[in-house]
Amino acid sequence: MSVSRQKSYKIIYDVKYNGKYSNILLLNELNDFSSKDRAFITYITYGVLSKINRLDYIIKKYSNIAFSKISKQARVILEIAIFEIVYMNSTVDYATVNEAVKLAQKNDNRAKSFVNAVLRKIAADVPNDEYIYKELKSKDFKSFITTYYSIGDFVFERLQNNYSSEFIIKLMDSMDNTPNIYIRRNNLKIDNENFLKEISYINSDFEIVGKEHTILKYKTFDRVAKNDLFEKGYYSVQDLGSTKAVLALDPCAGGEVLDLCAAPGGKSIFAAQLMNNKGKVISHDISRAKLNLLDKEAKRLGIDIINTSENDATVYNEDYENKFDRVICDVPCSGIGVMRRKPEIRYKDNSDINDLIKAQYKILENAARYTKNGCILVYSTCTLGREENQDIISRFLSENPKFELIMENEFYPFIDDSDGFYICNMRKHS
Repeated sequence: MSVSRQKSYKIIYDVKYNGKYSNILLLNELNDFSSKDRAFITYITYGVLSKINRLDYIIKKYSNIAFSKISKQARVILEIAIFEIVYMNSTVDYATVNEAVKLAQKNDNRAKSFVNAVLRKIAADVPNDEYIYKELKSKDFKSFITTYYSIGDFVFERLQNNYSSEFIIKLMDSMDNTPNIYIRRNNLKIDNENFLKEISYINSDFEIVGKEHTILKYKTFDRVAKNDLFEKGYYSVQDLGSTKAVLALDPCAGGEVLDLCAAPGGKSIFAAQLMNNKGKVISHDISRAKLNLLDKEAKRLGIDIINTSENDATVYNEDYENKFDRVICDVPCSGIGVMRRKPEIRYKDNSDINDLIKAQYKILENAARYTKNGCILVYSTCTLGREENQDIISRFLSENPKFELIMENEFYPFIDDSDGFYICNMRKHS
């Protein structure tokens, strides 16, 4: 049995049934695998998790057992094997079937005959994805979108309430694509010319997309956070959406910046770099463990103006009243914009969404009180739709006439090549 398939099985099972996060598992559990195996496991994991409903649709078509009676273990094994048969050309079908049977022997021995029978049917009559697409598109729009693109009711309703059918299809097609990798030079440690020279020795297959801050785009970059240049602190990995939020904040050297929801820390880091490591960045988060990672990252990059503190951003701090030149609140959200990186978000039910929206507004209210007159407040999320974005800002501006809207924008993978992201910056007048 392939060790890489067993690892893929374990990660997918833990995400589906044990509430784990795919990006964290992939980051922490693949250190002992070769570059080829890491790529295989990552591709299988994201591929299966982003196509769960589509794969289960195929299982139901070929299984003579009701789907509800198929064990969790067998479902995951079938999902992996069907993904390989239908969407990958790297392995011949009979080998995929044999590997799946071995997985069943190890993880659910009673299901091995069933797994073998279903997969042999599929291998003998491989379903074409184009046919599956057309078959599902002939159904009602909700059934088509939720099954083919593997999203739950919450995500579907959010998208349908905000966008046209054509837009939703384009968005979901882009969510099925592997995101590009963006790295940004650390201006505190290396200049542009030397950075481009040094990074080319490691991976020269890049496109320069941000000249001023030396932002490079890669299709692939194995061990992007595990090489000599990274360890020396010469660059950071950061999506364009997060980068744009900090550029909207426009921090200045010598100023005081408050990052209210700082984890995982990319915005605090970039702000400190734009300030040339002069001034003060106060980084709050509810998780001390995540702040410890931010402290470690700041040290790697040679930044010493970031002060981290464990705090609940929904609780007002009177010591911060009118204290900061720049305040950013990248609030907790439903995360619809990052489905490419966290495919499990596709089928979260978000039954607590109203409580989440209340918390977002409370954080924004507190952030407004911490902002000095004449200074800038940025509100951002990595989700899509007006409910957590434009509606909150519209209400805020109507209740807080001191604030003037400067800019608000949504970013989309198929238009901006970034995660789905919302950014709004406002100026506070006296």
